[in-house]
Amino acid sequence: MKTFAFVAYTPDGKRRKGVVVAENAAGASAELRARGLMPAEVVARAGAAPAGRRGLFGRPRRLDRDLLAVFTRQMAVLLGAGLSADAALDAVQASAGAARLETLAAETKARLLAGEPFSAALAATAGELPAYVTAALRAGEQSGELAAVFQTLADHLEASGAERAQIASALVYPAFVAAVSVVVAFVLMTSVAPEIIGMFEATGRPLPELTQALMAVTGVVEARWPELLAAAAALTLALVVVARVAALRARRDRLLMRLPLVGRLGRMAAEAQYLRTLALVVNSRLPLVEALRSAAAVLRQDRHLAEAQAAAETLRRGASLAAALAQLSFLSPVARQLVQAGEASARLGPMTERAARLAETWSATERKRIAVLLEPMLMIVVGMMVLTIVLAVLLPIFDLQSSIAP
Repeated sequence: MKTFAFVAYTPDGKRRKGVVVAENAAGASAELRARGLMPAEVVARAGAAPAGRRGLFGRPRRLDRDLLAVFTRQMAVLLGAGLSADAALDAVQASAGAARLETLAAETKARLLAGEPFSAALAATAGELPAYVTAALRAGEQSGELAAVFQTLADHLEASGAERAQIASALVYPAFVAAVSVVVAFVLMTSVAPEIIGMFEATGRPLPELTQALMAVTGVVEARWPELLAAAAALTLALVVVARVAALRARRDRLLMRLPLVGRLGRMAAEAQYLRTLALVVNSRLPLVEALRSAAAVLRQDRHLAEAQAAAETLRRGASLAAALAQLSFLSPVARQLVQAGEASARLGPMTERAARLAETWSATERKRIAVLLEPMLMIVVGMMVLTIVLAVLLPIFDLQSSIAP
């Protein structure tokens, strides 16, 4: 089976673009006619991600988290209704409502019919899936519980999306106020301040120190803005390079993990991702050693990854799960106790799921708390900036008034 890109028209003359899976171009045209479309152009696609979905440096563009949540929910419902994977993909493609999802379903089906596992086919067409999604789908394939895995993934992605939307909404107002304040400050410093300062200098009196300092900063920005813009671009490029190069990324991660707040958030995120993947794989009835290896694959920080791999090796040598997890520095004592209780009571799956939900709740609560604190802090910073500029403008006026007062 091959993937064909098409341009077709509906009976009422509307133009549609998308992809279709067929043996050849004639089969693709027949499939489009069966859908009630009149094909105008049918072109075979080669290999991996199409050019239209490529991003920076030619890398396949990552599937949006919201679209991924929609896709996993659709697959959970369809697979739960008893459809096969390729039939479920056909249904998703027919009712996608978004060109990106339609393309994703068609290309995943093409790879699936070519013999690739579902997890590998989806990862190849979606660009770059979160590691825990790929690990969970792989476990679901091996255990035959793909529908249940999709159900859990859909619940998790929807909950995560709601939390991100809530945090983003909380930051919209302070971000808008900050932007407006910057514009007002720019107008004051480039239009109002020079006129007032020119009037003040005519009296021969020295400017206030605050005004002198602020005007000096404004002068540097006006005179050196090309260099400052180039420095900002170089810094952005350096950050991109650091994110692409493994050695530099590892050093950056080690540095960030030493910072109090950033390190705490990083450890909490690692705990939530590790436990979520572990719960998904354990509930898929795979061996524990494979579960620990799959959970280790989602970690990105070198130290955490090394600890997780060592834990899987410790379990393989015959130690208990509790002893293996004791090597993980990013796991909280409560999470270890819950997993240990599940191992002792033969309820490892439900207890690991509970530990994952607890870790996710803690991580989400911490992010929300920081977002709530960030709003007044940002308002204070913006207020101080505006106050400084206003004082720099008003102080010469006050001094000029006092010099001419009787």
